[in-house]
Amino acid sequence: MEQASFSDAVRTEVCQLRAKSPSRRYFLAGLLCSQSEAGQKEMPRKIRLRCEDIGRIEGFFSDEGYKITYENQTLSLIRRGEENETTHLEDLVCACLSGNLPEDVSADEDGTHRFARYFMRGIFLGCGYISDPQKTYRTEFHIDNGIVSLLTVEALGMLGINASLTSRDSYTQIYFKAGDSVSDFLGYIGAVKAVLEFENIRASKEVNRQVSRTVNCDESNFRRQSEAGATRNEQIRHLMRSELAKCLTPELRAAAEATLSNPGLSIAELGALMDPPISKSGMNHRILKLLELAGSL
Repeated sequence: MEQASFSDAVRTEVCQLRAKSPSRRYFLAGLLCSQSEAGQKEMPRKIRLRCEDIGRIEGFFSDEGYKITYENQTLSLIRRGEENETTHLEDLVCACLSGNLPEDVSADEDGTHRFARYFMRGIFLGCGYISDPQKTYRTEFHIDNGIVSLLTVEALGMLGINASLTSRDSYTQIYFKAGDSVSDFLGYIGAVKAVLEFENIRASKEVNRQVSRTVNCDESNFRRQSEAGATRNEQIRHLMRSELAKCLTPELRAAAEATLSNPGLSIAELGALMDPPISKSGMNHRILKLLELAGSL
C-alpha cells in the first residue's frame, strides 16, 4: 500500500479534529469559500473532496442544518428547513465572499485570532497543499475566487504569517516557504502530529547540514595545509641541494632533515623530534629561516 504524502497526512489529521460553533462554522466557511468560483457571491452547494475526508466532516454540516449527498468525490449540500430562510453558515459564507470578516470573532486563550485559525483550517482542506519537508518547505493554496484569495492573505496575516500572492491563468496561488511559517501554520490549524514530524525532520536536516559544513571545513583546512606543506618542503629540498646547505647551522640542518623526512607531520610534531625537543613557535622560527634562505637562491 502506497504511503500517504505529508500533505495528505495533514489533511487527514485536520478532518479528525472536532470543533463547536462558532469555530466549526468558521472552519466550514473556509472550506466552502475555497471551493467558490471567480465572482461567486452565493454559498457553494457542491464541494469536491476525497471520500474519506467527506465522511469525517459530514457531521459538521449536519450540525449546521444541512444534509449531504455525495457521488464521485463531490459533496452536495441540501439545506433543511424553509426554502426562504438562511442559516448562520450561509450568512457567514456570503459575508466572506463579499470580503467582510465576521464581527463576532474573538481571540483564543493563546491570543491568536480564532476566526483566522479555523477559517484557514477549512481553506487548507479545500485547496491547500504542503510539500514534503524532507525535500523543501512550502505551503500553498490555489483559489479561483479573487475575494477569497485576498481574505486568505488577510487571515494568514492575522496569524503572523507573511504570504506571497501570484496570479495564474485561472486561479490565484498563495504560498509561503519559510520553515518557521510552515511550522506555525500547522500548529494554528491544529495539526499537532504534523508539527512534531515537521520539527523532527527540520532538526535532522539542520544536524546534517552542520555535520556536512564541519566536514567540508575540515577537508578544506587539510587540503590547504597539505598544499602549503608540499610547497614548503619543495623549497627546503631545493635549499638542501644547493651550496648554501653547507653553511647551515646544526639546528637548521636538523630542522630541514626532519621536515623532509616527515612530510605529514605538523610543525608542533616536528618540534618534538628535535634534540632537545623545541616548542611549536621555536620550530616555526627555524622553518621560516630555512624558507628565507631558500628564497634567496
